[in-house]
Order: sequence, then C-alpha cells, then structure tokens
Amino acid sequence: MRDRLRPLSFEEELLWMLEEHRLHGSLFGIPRALFFRPDPASPLAGRLFGEALHVPLGPAAGPHTQLVPNLASAWLCGARYLELKTVQILDELTVERPCMDMEDEGTNVEWSQELKLEQSASEYARAWVLVHLLPRILGWEDPGEGTLFNLSVGYNLEGILRPRMQQFLARMADASEEIESCRRVLRVRRPDLAEIPVPSRIASSCTLSTMHGCPPEEIERIASYLLSRGLHVFVKLNPTLLGAEGVRSILNGSLGFRDLHVPDSAFEHDLRYPQAVEILRNLAETARLRGVSFGVKLTNTLALENRKGRLPGGEMYLSGRPLFPLAVNLFRRIREDFPDLPVSFSAGADQENLASLFACGVRTVTAATEFLKPGGYGRLASWARGLEETLRAAGCTGLGDFARDGVARLEELAASSLEDPRYRFAPVRVPRVPTPLGPFDCVEAPCTAACPVDQEVPLYVRRLARGDFDGALEGILRRNPLPGVTGHVCPHPCQDRCTRSQIDEPVAIRALKRAAERYGRVSVSPVPGNGPKVAVVGAGPSGLAAARELARAGFRVTVLEARDRPGGMMALAPRFRLPEDALEGDVVRIEALGVDFRFSSPAEGPPERLLESFDGVYLASGFPCDAPLGIPGEGTQGVYGALAFLEGVARGQAPDLGPRVLVAGGGNTALDAARTALRLGASVRLVYRRCLDQMPAAKEEVEAFLAEGGEIRELASPEEVLSEGGRFRGLECRRNRLGEAGPDGRPCPVPTEERFSLEGSALIVAIGQSQGTLLFSQSRVKLEGGRARAFDSLVSTVPGVYVGGDLVRGPETVVAACGDGRKAARSLCHAFAVPFPEEEPPEVPTEEEVELLKLRRAVKVPARREGRGDARGFGLAELPLTREEAVEEAARCLSCDLVCDKCVDVCPNRANLAVRVRPAWGTAPVFSCRGEGVRVTSSREVRVRQDRQIVHLEDLCNHCGNCETFCVHQGGRPHADKPRLFLSPEAYGMEEENAFLARRGRIAWKEGGIEASLERPPRGWLYRDPFLEVELLPSFGPRRVRLRCPFPGERSLERAFLMGVLLEGMEGSVPYLLDRGENR
Repeated sequence: MRDRLRPLSFEEELLWMLEEHRLHGSLFGIPRALFFRPDPASPLAGRLFGEALHVPLGPAAGPHTQLVPNLASAWLCGARYLELKTVQILDELTVERPCMDMEDEGTNVEWSQELKLEQSASEYARAWVLVHLLPRILGWEDPGEGTLFNLSVGYNLEGILRPRMQQFLARMADASEEIESCRRVLRVRRPDLAEIPVPSRIASSCTLSTMHGCPPEEIERIASYLLSRGLHVFVKLNPTLLGAEGVRSILNGSLGFRDLHVPDSAFEHDLRYPQAVEILRNLAETARLRGVSFGVKLTNTLALENRKGRLPGGEMYLSGRPLFPLAVNLFRRIREDFPDLPVSFSAGADQENLASLFACGVRTVTAATEFLKPGGYGRLASWARGLEETLRAAGCTGLGDFARDGVARLEELAASSLEDPRYRFAPVRVPRVPTPLGPFDCVEAPCTAACPVDQEVPLYVRRLARGDFDGALEGILRRNPLPGVTGHVCPHPCQDRCTRSQIDEPVAIRALKRAAERYGRVSVSPVPGNGPKVAVVGAGPSGLAAARELARAGFRVTVLEARDRPGGMMALAPRFRLPEDALEGDVVRIEALGVDFRFSSPAEGPPERLLESFDGVYLASGFPCDAPLGIPGEGTQGVYGALAFLEGVARGQAPDLGPRVLVAGGGNTALDAARTALRLGASVRLVYRRCLDQMPAAKEEVEAFLAEGGEIRELASPEEVLSEGGRFRGLECRRNRLGEAGPDGRPCPVPTEERFSLEGSALIVAIGQSQGTLLFSQSRVKLEGGRARAFDSLVSTVPGVYVGGDLVRGPETVVAACGDGRKAARSLCHAFAVPFPEEEPPEVPTEEEVELLKLRRAVKVPARREGRGDARGFGLAELPLTREEAVEEAARCLSCDLVCDKCVDVCPNRANLAVRVRPAWGTAPVFSCRGEGVRVTSSREVRVRQDRQIVHLEDLCNHCGNCETFCVHQGGRPHADKPRLFLSPEAYGMEEENAFLARRGRIAWKEGGIEASLERPPRGWLYRDPFLEVELLPSFGPRRVRLRCPFPGERSLERAFLMGVLLEGMEGSVPYLLDRGENR
C-alpha cells in the first residue's frame, strides 16, 4: 500500500470542479451550504501587508494546504488567509504512518511537505489560479482580490540558500509560466475563464518555521534573509519560551494533562525568552528599514514524549486545545514587551475563542487540528459567519475597532484560560459501534448501537425537530417499551456515544425522550391474542418489555408479580427522579395490548412447573434483595438495606434516620438512597472504597448529590459497625489505596494499615443486590454465582424456560433489562414460528437534507439542558424541556443513521468520497469445476442496503490515519477497508489487494493478487477473471459460462455484484472520476 501522494493535473482538477458543481452544486465534496461568500464591506474585511484581506482566517501550514483540492476547499469555506505547507530542501523524507492522532488534543509526527519542492510550487500556483477562477465559476462575479497566500519555509539558512529552494522562492514571486500553462488548458476547456486576471506573485509574506532547538542566531539569520527578499515575515515561536516550569505548571498542573510529558530536551536548546526579546527587536528594526512588516506566529507545536503508543517514534508534537492557554499566556508576556507587534495566532483556536482572540488584537487566526475533526473544512465557514455576526452585534466597523481594549482583554483571556474547563483534561470517548468496517453499508448511528434496546434515536429526534411529538413517541415505542421510565432514569449510553460531542456537546437524548413521552400521544389497541400462551414472571422492566413485545406479536401473555404493584425496582425509585405517572403511563400502554397482570402472585415452586399451564415461560424476577456488607455488627438497629429503605420511603413509611447518615456503596442505588436521605433532613456522607472518578454511578447523579450538599469519603472500606446501647453510632473503616487495574479496567482498592471511624446516626448499605428467593431451590434451571445460566437466545437450562434481566446479569440498568426482555420475546417468536413485529425501512435523505446535515455538523450550537428543580424536596429534581426547547435541542441531531461521512469530513486531502448508489438485492452465482467443464453449484444472497457508499481515492491519500481516528466502527480503517479507486492505470497495476480502476461501462478490481473485471455490454453484464468468463443477465443470473482455466474449490460472483452496483453509482454520482487516466 502506497503512502505517497500523487497530485492530479490542472485539467483533472478543473474538470472535477466543473462537473461536480454542475451535477451537485458542490466542489471537492464541500456542499453549497458551506460556501462562504465574503462581503468586502464587512467588518471582517481589512488590509494586511498592504493588500486587501476579506477574511483574516484560514488553515495553518499543514495537511490542509499542500494540495490543490485542500486549498480550494478551505477557500470555499471562507479561508482568505492560507498558510501554505512548510517546504524545505530535504523533500525526500520518509514520514512514518500513521502520522497524526486528533482524537482529543492533537498529536503528530509530521512536520514538512510530502511532495518534491517542484511539485509543491506547482500545487500552490495552480491553487492560486483556481481561487481566482472560483468566483466566476460560482456566479459570484466578485473581484479576485481579498485572498492572501502565506509561504512557510524552514528549517535552516543553508537549505534555504540551496538552488532548488531559491527556484521555489522565485516561482512564488513570479508564477507567470505556471499561470500561462493553466490558461492553455482553460482556452480549450473553458475559454470564458481563460483571461480572468491572476496576479503573478503568489505570496508576498512568509512564516518562518524552525526546528525545535534551532539556535537563536540561526533564527535571526533566516528571518533577516527573508526580509531582505522583500517578504513580510512572521516568525513562529515555540511554547517553550514560557520555560520548563511555566509550561509544565500549565499543561500538567492547571490543565491536568498529567499523561503528556514534555522532555527536558525540549527546553535545553530552544530559544530562551530574553534571547527572543533581543531577536524580535532586531528583526522589527530590520523590517522597518526594509519597508516591510514583521511579526510573530503563536505558536509552534510542543514536543512530547510519545507514550500513547498510537504514533510511531519516540517523540510527537502537541497541538489543539492544550496549547491555547500556553499560547495566550505567551502572547500576554510578549505584548508587555512589544505593544504593537503584529501577531498571527494558531494554537488551539476554535469557534468559541475566536472572537476573544481578535478582541485581544491578533491580525490573523489559522488552525489545523480544529479542521481535522468531524465537520472538517466546514468549521471554517462556521468560524467566518460567527465572527462576522459578533462584530456586527458589537457595532464595530472593523477588527481594529473590535480590539480597542486589547491589552485588558488579553489579560482576562490569559487568566481565564487556565481555569476554563474547555481546556482541562477530560477523558474523551470517540463514538464507536462494535461492528467492523466493511467495504459497503457502513452508516450506523453510534447512539443506536450503544442502546440495549437498539433505540432508533435519530428517527424520533428528527420527528421532534419537526414538532411531531406524536410521531416521535411512536418512533420510540417501536423498540422501547418504557419511554416514560427511560426518559427519566435511563443512564443514556446513547448520549455518551453522540457524534455531536466531537463538535460541542452531545444531544440531550434522554431529555428529548422524556419530552416526546410527555407531549406526544399514541393510541394503543389490544392485539388479538390467539397465539401461544406465555407466563412472564416479574413485572420489572425486563418482564414488562417481554410482555409488550410478545403481546404485539399475538401471544397470550400473563404477568405474575409477587408485589402488589408493577415496576420491580422502578417502583422503589425516588419520586424526585421517577414520578409515579411516568411508570404508570408505560404500564397502561402495555396493559392496553391485552396483557393480563396478576399482582401479589409470586411464582411458587420450580418455574418449569408453569409449563404445565403455559407454552413458554420468561423469568425476570430480578435481584430484589439487599446484599449484606458481611461485617461485624451489621444487624444493629439503625442499619438499613438500600432497597428496603427506598421501598419504605416509596410507601410512605420512611424510617427515622437521625441527623447524620452514612451510605456504603458507589452505584446508582447508593446515590438514590443518599439523595433520598438528604431530602429527609439528614446530612449524608457516602463511603466508597475507590475514588470518585471510579464510581459506577452515573456522573450526573454524583454531581447532583454533591450539589445538594452531600459528601463523599473516598478510598474507605467499612470493616465494623459501631454501636451504643444496641443502636448504630458509627462505622470503623479501612483506608485503601488504588492498585492495579482489575478486569473492568478500574484500579482495585488495596487495603492499607490505616483505620479510622466515621460517626453517624444511621447506615444505609448499598453495595449490591441478590436474587434471594426460593424459586430455584427445586428447579432444573441452573444458577451460577446466584445468577441464572442463559444461552445466547436467553433460553435457560430447561427448554421452554427463558431467563433475562438482573436474574442473568446481576443488578443492571433499566434499559439493559428492557433489552433482555425484547431479546427473549424475539427468541420465543422464533421458537413458535411467530413473526416478530417488523419495522419500517430506513429513510433515504435527499441531497438538500444531506447539505443541511453537513452544515449542522460544522456549526457549534449551545445545548438545551433540563433545568434544575427541587434540590431538597421530593419534587422533580430535573425539570422537563418545554415543547419549544425540545424542538430546538432536537435540531442539533446529526442524523447519523442516514449520513456518516466522517471519513469524508476529516480527510484534508479529499481522498474519501461519498457516492450515491441505488440500493440493490440479488443473488450471485457460485461456480465450481467438474473435469474440463464448469457448473453453477449454488447462489448467494447479496445486498447493498444503503444509498450512500464511500470510495477511497488512493492517489490523494498519504495514509495519515485521521480517518481511522474518527471512524465509528471498531478498528475501522476507511483508507484501507473501503474500495480503493486508482485514477492511474500504472499505479493500479502495482497493487495486489483491494484496488479498482473504473471507466464508463467497465470496472476492474484486484483481490489476493487476482484481477477480475465487469463490463456492461448492451444487455446484462460480462464478467472475466483468469478462470472464468460469464455472460450475466441484468438480474445477475448466468446466461453463458466459459472456463478459461481450471480452479480448485468454488468461485463466487458476490464481489462482482457489489462492484456493478458501485460502477453504476459512480457513473451517476461522480462521472468526473471516470476516464481520467489519459489526462495525466
């Protein structure tokens, strides 16, 4: 697999642009909705280096600025200050792959151009031509001015003075020859564009990028030389100017990035601040005498020890959000010594801090890390629009006016950046699905994949965004039997996997479910129950879920519940978290289907005895009993099990806890008990054996407990209950320390020698639950560790008896229990040959809807969250969203079930392409040899389900690894796993695996070193490989087969079917990528 870029010709780039724009209105995959057309009269517009600059934003020197499609894409999204990728004399370096990791803070091992110097010069010149043509192509008729290219050169004066570097600089000063070459192509392809004025000078400014550790005198010599050439110069400074103590105190201390280690070597040879002051003064004076501008670029990347193991080599370079506080604090220090020195900023800039930077007086802002994340180049458009809106709202005539209080604003920004949680370390979880990435049909919503009931989250959220609350509730009920309950107490694993979290904040999915259930209405009618009879033991979430799905499928369902009310553990939940009407509404809907509920009816004797009266049994009796601590004195008066305590409160029989309550445990039940005890008037201290960060309870519940006045005592294990007069008075505890990680990934608590006691008036024990019934004492249903043993179908060790929920899992979440109930119902349907309730086919978005989703992905939008309610009483602790708030929040959803395109967004080189195809289903013949002949031995079903497929354009890929980082599939590598298209027959000929070459009416591909092809004659298809030649009907059935060479085993045409679908899709969607080889 190659890792070298193979740039396109100007003619190929031009034809690609013209055809794509004609067919789709997009350019290089950038949809029209993301184009930004600057207004020369906007307060954004100004002048820099004596030239017009309409937008002072753009991509930093790096992966977004080395190829023509990259530069054009950035320009389309509003970039008018484009820093060309750094070039140097050493242009045959081997860059190890992958070379970047942008999951959270950015790290990379790439630091120079990947093209030959001559190729880079050609790319920059052709891009310069195209950005002057684009206004006419787009019908804007804007003047060609307002765009500045900024050179970036390195890394030593000796290299810069070499002939090839001198030739490069000369071509940047006068590109007349290259421009004329482009005009020759235009005169043939688009004569109306051929004479549009294009300035021969590509760039009048340069940013000096020096290696980490470059000697101070070398920096000054290079900059002086560039100034002597009449170039306006920015010198890029390193964060190490803050000194080792300053950098580490911010990075590892204030920001909490303790796993990022800056080696001592990063400071040993780097420029010291006093040296920098002297150099900057000298260069500013040189620039004044030369009549050119001089300033600084803040900042370079920061060298780190490579301990993450994701990138090759021993050293990597830091970019992104942790650099921002470092850079603005360096900016503050520089501004003290140089009040008027022009500053260009790049370190960790994003949409939220952009306006603040310009308020501090920066001249331009660029970024790389920000545009390598989902949304890609589109984030630039969001930057430009947002900044322009801010300037207009402030009533400013220009950026200078906006920065009139720059010194004070910089002081504020430097201080606040050290405390702003946006820059602090926080664990990042990239939204993933557990399935591998295949060559086709990869669109899968991470929120749905994370949900135990496979909730179609984007479906109902889209309906909410349209204000269709009834439709939203119907969409939820397709798979979720308990929207009222889960809308209040679900731990929302979906929300933790929301793609939106990579842009700003996750969509408030649980709150939206709650809004749909609150405001939506659906009618439920009994389903004729003439199917098999099933007994469901337990009316908790798992039993209710199974009962509902079985009733919908036509089973006759009887629910046997030992308590006098439905809900299981849900019935014990505190009312400030789960109001009674939420559970009641869910049960009423299930009852309306014809389910027969029998309360105060515990199943007696072995559960298999129920098979005498029922055709099947589902056991969902749960873990309804408190697990004991198992320490001396536990039977003392004033010690309560959490479940017994919560049930007493739910029934209006709350015990007298006294003034100081201790709660042992760290799960959600412990938090429910602790928050309930607070509302009963006690002070509450929760005792937990690990640290707060390792608590299994939902983070939001922990935060609520602390906000309500609760305390947490970490690293403490109860060892003895202390009593006085037979009444609880305290708890003797053992101090723990954290040891090695256990099977669940959390560090294990290790006891120390230290013991201490905690005083209290009552103790609530919430360390676990148990099955605790005699139901299985005489049963053939096997238990393991107190849990029922279940096979994949959830059938137990007794045929006909199914088990699920907490009975199998141990204490788990409501939604996990519901998932088991649905799974058991599906298994019972299969066992009795009863169809499981089918769902509607997926929606297919229009091109306009895709554009809107792309725009949504590029814009940060503040999230709507439920307001805080009753903090110390039993009223709802979280207030529901209003209808208007729900619609507004739902509009933030990215509809990841319809469009993913993350690999398209995050590829700076535009090497991943979305291709529209027609979903198809069919059968592919399978052949085998018999003597000298060949015959069809079978056929295999083949299906392309989705209308949007990804093709990887290998010519433009350097295998940087960024698409791997953001692919939602576990271990997904789009650049290797997706069909790899080669534009060049020569490059295709050098490949052995996963490569294809496409022309109109013909596609050829290689797998395992074997080439196969598919052609489309007037009727049907013609397939060829070294062994077979097959004439195929349009339906893909074989019409005639000829054996070309005997082969062992079988040969299937499954791949041929898929490639045929892909070819037809490309002919309609991206015809400009076909028949291009001869133009090279």
